[in-house]
Amino acid sequence: MLNGGLSLKKIKRLNTIGSCSVAALLALSVAACSSGTPDKPSAAQPQTPAPQQPEKKETAAPPQPVTYKIFRNFGAPEYPADGGKGHKEVLAGLEKAGLKGIDYQVNLASGTEYFTKLNLLASSGDLPDFFNVDIPTLTRFADEGLIMPLDDLLKNAPNVGKLVISKDLDALKYKGKQYGLPVGYRPEAFNGPDVSGFNVRQDWLDNLGLKQPKTLDEFYNVLKAFTNDDPDKNGKKDTYGLGAAKPSNPQNTTFAAIFGAYGIIPNFWHERDGQLKQGMVLPESKEVLALLQKWFKEGLIDPEFVITEQKQLDEKVVGSKVGIFEGNAFNVDPKQPVNLALKKATPTANVQLLAPPSGAGGKNGWPENMPAYNDIRAISAKAKNPEQLMKLIDWSASDAGFPLVTYGVENEHYTFDKAKNRINMTVNSYSDLYAQGFSNPIRFIQVVDRRWMVDEALTAMETANKYTVKNQFWSTTQAMLDYPDLPKLWSEYYAKIVTGTWPVDKWDEFVTKYYSQGGKEIEKQVNEEWKKTKK
Repeated sequence: MLNGGLSLKKIKRLNTIGSCSVAALLALSVAACSSGTPDKPSAAQPQTPAPQQPEKKETAAPPQPVTYKIFRNFGAPEYPADGGKGHKEVLAGLEKAGLKGIDYQVNLASGTEYFTKLNLLASSGDLPDFFNVDIPTLTRFADEGLIMPLDDLLKNAPNVGKLVISKDLDALKYKGKQYGLPVGYRPEAFNGPDVSGFNVRQDWLDNLGLKQPKTLDEFYNVLKAFTNDDPDKNGKKDTYGLGAAKPSNPQNTTFAAIFGAYGIIPNFWHERDGQLKQGMVLPESKEVLALLQKWFKEGLIDPEFVITEQKQLDEKVVGSKVGIFEGNAFNVDPKQPVNLALKKATPTANVQLLAPPSGAGGKNGWPENMPAYNDIRAISAKAKNPEQLMKLIDWSASDAGFPLVTYGVENEHYTFDKAKNRINMTVNSYSDLYAQGFSNPIRFIQVVDRRWMVDEALTAMETANKYTVKNQFWSTTQAMLDYPDLPKLWSEYYAKIVTGTWPVDKWDEFVTKYYSQGGKEIEKQVNEEWKKTKK
């Protein structure tokens, strides 16, 4: 929680309409606007009553048409530059809802590329109107006056108000103001916030006669088999057991579930002896680094994981180069782009989600998702008519707007079984929707809805939400802003130790630098704020 909470109260709007009938008087008569008796006419100059004019009412000028520039942290190269069919359908839907003069233009980038471009736009004073941020970027942009508070705008967004949850709003408050817009959640039980996990090639397990690993030792044995025993049966030694993409956020760490087997997550805050400490400075981290370095030296981990972008990892998965990879429960669904592309390349491929492996003490878990589902939006301080922009966002969360934006045109792209409350997609994959300008690229607020997923994928969602490691402190303190490069220090030591460039004992040097380069003050402030919540 960055600061405080938000109460979405409705406010009344007073529209005062003034009117005044003006009588056209002859000669020396005087025009008056009054509810009283007209002036008495002069005896020397009798008057002819003027015809009464119809009463004129002042009307508010229609809002000026605005095209909102939207920048999304999302990879969809299929999305058309002109917005495609989806753009036309959305504008028609807005018109039908009485929302005129609203247009949009969407640009996409993903991962580190996205934040690089966003920072360049901020530096040049050319931020888009509506865009994704992470919490460090949100606080920095708020301090620099680059984004606007959303408190008043959200008061007039009833559809959004029904779907967002208070703890997410609280987490995105900064210095008492609401700067971030979180995701919303539909009420179904399978619409939980956690989706991440290790995906596994179940067909490779079947080829080798192996079961899904439950423990770290079993996980290690599967990695060895996937690397050395020709799991794809192509007669070549061209596969790796484990792969990942470098995190777009330097505070995150690859292979986090291996840390979870030791009960910690490097960037999470864990209680030890009544104090919170970040996982990266706890001795368990050194143990995990030693284990990962061992796996790396044995050739079980894709050696390019440190530099691999998400698109490149997807290509490795589709090319059957890795058997276990950092992914999510969505990948289990055959209509998801990665799964669909993989099945085109290898029709017998079968992707499943593993429960995170357990360590010696029975601990396991993937890091719980950050508040707001890791999809935070902000509005530029320079956005023209932000009230209209919020109307666009709110409409996209309405009963009329949400299905159109998310699933396309009913009976063309999807059908809805009202009795079962299930969405049946009639397109081959979400990629087809992206190509026509629908779904994730234009979901102006992310509303979690998984009614379209196959039962197998919904089971994977339940697994992802069942095994998580909790973070004891999500807030941002001033010291975190004062020492923004500390996460990069961990990333450097992590990469060089795991790849064997540095020995495992270098971790001790990291801890010393951590505390001398801001970690001591951060830890102090975190514990001060955390203890306030314990009173």
